[in-house]
Amino acid sequence: MSDWYPEDGDYRGDGDRRGGGGERRRGGGGDYRADAGGGRREEPEQPWRAAQAQRRPEPPQQRDSGGWPQQPPRARPDDPTHHGGPGDWHAAEQTSVMGQQAPDGYGAAADEYDYDDDHLESGRRGGDGGGGGRRGGGRAAMEPGPGKGRKRGVLAGRITAATMSAIVVLATGFVWYAHKSLTDGLHTSDSISQIKPGQDGYVAPHLGADVNLLLIGLDSRKDMNGNDLPTSLVEDELHAGSSDIGGYNTNVLILMHIPANGGQVTAYSIPRDSDVERPGGPAAIPGVGTVQVPDMGMGKIKEAYGDAKAFADQKIDAGAKKPDKATEESESREVGREATIRAVQKLTGVHVDHLAEVNLVGFYDIVKQIGSIQVCLKAPAYDPIEDGAGTGINLKAGVSTIDAATALQFVRQRFHLPNGDLDRTHRQQAFLTSVMQALKKKGVLSDVGSMQGLFNVVKNDIVIDNQWDVLDFASQASNLTGGNAQFITLPTTGTVTVNGEEALTVDPNAIKNQVTSAFNNDAAVAPPPTTASSSTPPPSAPTTTPTPPANITVLNGTTTTSLALKAGGALFDDGIPVSKTGNGGNGVQHTTIRYGAGEEALAKQIQAKLGTKLAPESSSSLPKGSITVTLGYDYKLPVAKTTTPPSGQPSGGATSVPTDGSSDSSGLSSGGAVSAAGSQDGIPCVY
Repeated sequence: MSDWYPEDGDYRGDGDRRGGGGERRRGGGGDYRADAGGGRREEPEQPWRAAQAQRRPEPPQQRDSGGWPQQPPRARPDDPTHHGGPGDWHAAEQTSVMGQQAPDGYGAAADEYDYDDDHLESGRRGGDGGGGGRRGGGRAAMEPGPGKGRKRGVLAGRITAATMSAIVVLATGFVWYAHKSLTDGLHTSDSISQIKPGQDGYVAPHLGADVNLLLIGLDSRKDMNGNDLPTSLVEDELHAGSSDIGGYNTNVLILMHIPANGGQVTAYSIPRDSDVERPGGPAAIPGVGTVQVPDMGMGKIKEAYGDAKAFADQKIDAGAKKPDKATEESESREVGREATIRAVQKLTGVHVDHLAEVNLVGFYDIVKQIGSIQVCLKAPAYDPIEDGAGTGINLKAGVSTIDAATALQFVRQRFHLPNGDLDRTHRQQAFLTSVMQALKKKGVLSDVGSMQGLFNVVKNDIVIDNQWDVLDFASQASNLTGGNAQFITLPTTGTVTVNGEEALTVDPNAIKNQVTSAFNNDAAVAPPPTTASSSTPPPSAPTTTPTPPANITVLNGTTTTSLALKAGGALFDDGIPVSKTGNGGNGVQHTTIRYGAGEEALAKQIQAKLGTKLAPESSSSLPKGSITVTLGYDYKLPVAKTTTPPSGQPSGGATSVPTDGSSDSSGLSSGGAVSAAGSQDGIPCVY
C-alpha cells in the first residue's frame, strides 16, 4: 500500500508520511505506527521485522519548546546523496539501508544492484518484488543488472503511451477546430428543441443514429437582417421579380431520411400548397417572454412560417423595449421555423432531427461557389419573362451545364411546365441531386478547406440547427450521390379553395403511414455488389445526351395543355431528344410528320414511337436535317409504366406512373420518383 506525499507529488514507497507534527509509517507489510502527540498504536510484528527495525536507523528527532516532535532539516535537492523528494528525512541514509540484506529475501544485497540515477527513478515510480519501490511499502526495489532491458521496455511503453495520448489530443483538437472553423459565422437555430412533449406538433425523437433532415427553401427577397436584397441582384441577375413579393413562403420543404447503415436515402417533398393543420404553441421571444402562438388552422403549409413570424413581429413591436431591426428579424424568424416544424411533424408523424434553411440568394451563391452544375431536361425549357412573370430560362432537352443564375431559373420556373408545380418540385429534387454530385466530383465533401470555402460564401444565406455536426453530415452525404437517393413527392387528393386561392388536399393518415413506414425501414441496407457469376449487371446509362440526329420540332395542334412537352418527353425516353416545342393550332385531327432532306429514316422511327397512322412526308420547305411533328387529336400519350414502390412503403401493389411523370387517372398524384439511378451521368432527367 502506498502513501501519496503531498510536497513533491511522488509516491512514498517506504511508508513514511509526515504532516502536522505526526508520523505515520508502514514497515514491510502491515506494521502501522502513528505518532500524534506522543500516542502510538502498534500492531503485531513479525520476528524478522524486529530484526530489520534494529538495522534501520530512526530519523533524528528534535523538539521545540512545546515538546512536539519536529521534522529534521530537509535534504537539499542538489545533494548527491539525495534520492527522494524535498523533505525526505531518509535521503542521506538511503544507500546504507539498501546495502543491508532483509530476512527471507526481503529487499536485496547492495552488491547485486546498479545504483544509477535512472534506475532509482524507476524505483521511485513503483518498484517490484518484496521491498516494493515507492509504491510497494518498503524501500525501492532495484532490478539486477540484467534487468535493465525491462527498464528500457518500461520507458518505451511510457513514450508510446505519451505519443498516443498526444495523437488523440491533436486529433480531437483538429476535429474541434475544423468544426468550429466551419460553423463560425453560421446562423443557427434551436427551434427543434423548443417544441416540447405534450404540445401540438410534437413527435418524440426516434432511436438510432439515422437522421431526419428538413430542408427549407425560403422564397424571401430579404437578407438575414431583414433588409431588402439589392434590386440589381434580385431583378437583373436573378430575374426573381421585385423585393416586395415572395414574403416568407417556404416554397421548398423536403424531409430527408439518411439511414445510419448506409442504406438508400429517401426524401419526401411536401407540395407547398398542401392544405394541412398548422398548430400553434409556446414560443420564447427574448425581451418579450413566452408567448402563445395561436393555432393557425387549416391552410397552405408554405404560409405557416410567414404567418407565425408576423405574429411574433407584432408581439415584439408591442413590447416595452423594441430591439434593433436585425435582432427582431432573427427572433421572429425563429418563431416561423418552429411553426413550420410543428406542421411538418404533425403531417408526417416523424421527428425532425436537423434543419437547414436557405433563402433565395443562397441557391444562387451555392452554385456560384461550385462554379456550375449539370441538369437534365426531358423536353426543352422555354419560359420568357412576360408582364413581370417568368424566369427567362431557355434550355435544350438533355444534359446542360449551367451557371448560378440559370440554376435559380431552373428551380423557380412554374409556367410553361407540363405538370405545373409538380414539375417545379421535381426540378428542386433534381437540383439537390446535381449539387451533391458536383460537390462530390470536386472533392468538397472530403476536404475541410473546400468545405470552409463554401461555408464562407453561403453563411449569410443559410441557417442550420445548433446541434448539427456538419463534419458528420459530410461523411454521410456521399449517400446522396451515385443513385443511392430517391426523391418522392407526397401525394395529393384534390383541390380546395383557401382564402380565395386554390390549395391541394391531402390524406394525413395515408401520408403518416407512407412516411413512417419508409423512415423506419432501416433494416434494409444498400445491396451488396453483384458478381458476374450471380447475375448480369444492367446496361449502364449513357454518360452524355444523344446528339440530336436532326433539328426536331414538336407542335401541339390540339387544346390539350402541354401535349407537345409531354410528347417530347416520351421521345426523349426513347433516345430521341426534341429541339423545340410550341403551338400548331387547335383543330388538327391527325398527327403529321414532315421531314427535310436526308431525314426519312428518322421520321419513320418517330412515327413508330408516337404510334400515329399517317406516314411521314418529305417537305421541300424544311431545311436539310430537320423534322416537324404536329400533334393531332389522334395522338395518345404512352401507356403508364408500372414501377415498384420505394423500400418501406406500403406494398399495396405496384404504382402506376405515366411515362411523362404527370398525374394519375384521378388527376392528382406525386408523379414518379426522382432518382439518379440509371440517369444521365448521375443527373436525373426531369421536365
